[in-house]
Amino acid sequence: MNVVDYGERATFYRAALLLGLIRGDSVIAWADGTLASDPEVPPALVEISTTPAEDLTLLRQRLLLVGFERESDAVVRALAGLVHRDLASGRRTMGDTMTVLKQLRAFIKVTPALNDRLKTLGVDVAITAPGSPERADAEARVRAWLAKHERDPLPLLEP
Repeated sequence: MNVVDYGERATFYRAALLLGLIRGDSVIAWADGTLASDPEVPPALVEISTTPAEDLTLLRQRLLLVGFERESDAVVRALAGLVHRDLASGRRTMGDTMTVLKQLRAFIKVTPALNDRLKTLGVDVAITAPGSPERADAEARVRAWLAKHERDPLPLLEP
């Protein structure tokens, strides 16, 4: 694996931690596995590996030493894939999913087109009455959009 690949993964993990999509122990496991399998890893992975899993702020800071300040389109797609996985599995409700998508717009630098798409999806859900056919249609559009990204997180989650 090269430095860019480590950077992409670290950037993905940092953003996923920020959005509450993964736990700190997942990041530690990635760092540990990488250290065990590749003798030429970025030195900051040792710092990540020895960070307490519950100290998410410190983990994000240390991930930034390996990763990039701005998330690539691939990282954003992978985050959307995780959001889809959580919604499809029932781990996250539609309401929680909409909160995460709102946070994605607020905390992650996304393209203007994606920002507009996420905003439209959010407004469409927000302006409809719970339990109405209109709400069901709006939620179906959210599910359909997220489903386009269902496979994206897999390469970034694999050690």
